[in-house]
Amino acid sequence: MSPFAASLEGGQVASLFLVLLRCTGFVVTAPILGHRAVPRPVKAGLAAVMAIALASGAKAAPGAAPVLLAAPVELLLGVALGFVLGLGFAVVDAASRLLSIQMGLSLGAVFDPVGGEASTPLEPLFAVMAGLLFLALNLHLAVIRVLAQSFATLPIGGGLPAGLFGSGAQLIALALELAVRVAMPLALVLLLVELAVALISRAIPTINVFFLGLPLKILIGIGLIALALPGLMDGIAGIYRFLISGVGDALGAAAAALPAASVTP
Repeated sequence: MSPFAASLEGGQVASLFLVLLRCTGFVVTAPILGHRAVPRPVKAGLAAVMAIALASGAKAAPGAAPVLLAAPVELLLGVALGFVLGLGFAVVDAASRLLSIQMGLSLGAVFDPVGGEASTPLEPLFAVMAGLLFLALNLHLAVIRVLAQSFATLPIGGGLPAGLFGSGAQLIALALELAVRVAMPLALVLLLVELAVALISRAIPTINVFFLGLPLKILIGIGLIALALPGLMDGIAGIYRFLISGVGDALGAAAAALPAASVTP
């Protein structure tokens, strides 16, 4: 029999292969695990270890599709799960960029070899703090639990649930809204500082606005970030938890619309 005609009823090899594909897609885009600083052999090893550990609890959908058709679906599911769970770091990056623009730090952006693009000194600082917070809260274990939950709620070989990607789009929109809410108070204060500098330059035209306003905004911005740091960390932690719980709820809602599945042999 051709290997492309094999289906999940053929045994554990096909099941393990599909589980590995979902784990691989997840590791590539998941927070911390999918960072470009993590070597590719390490990512491949993590995907293989997780696949072996989670294969025993994976369920096969009734009338599962052939492996050739199910493979891209499983890979796409893993990529989508990791991408949505990693939006918390994208939110932090967007908030730090917004603050950098308001503080005037974007004028001194330099190339970041880790991120592969130009960044200000504020963006790596927020990225490091966000990563340490993610690990300190044991959320790297929580995202792996979400992956394990996906094998129980979305059987391998069962196709794409109809409402899963719609729920993912709603999570993305809400995460971006939360990013604006986290960064907006500081950005508004910096905007008021800029307006104050503009009024001063209007009243005293001989003052050089650039040399007065830029150091003042940077100094006030650093002070505000230092004062608001506990609140910022609480907001970032809330975004992480919101995304993880939201993905879990979306998986549960998608599973409710699917027929019962059986554990693979």
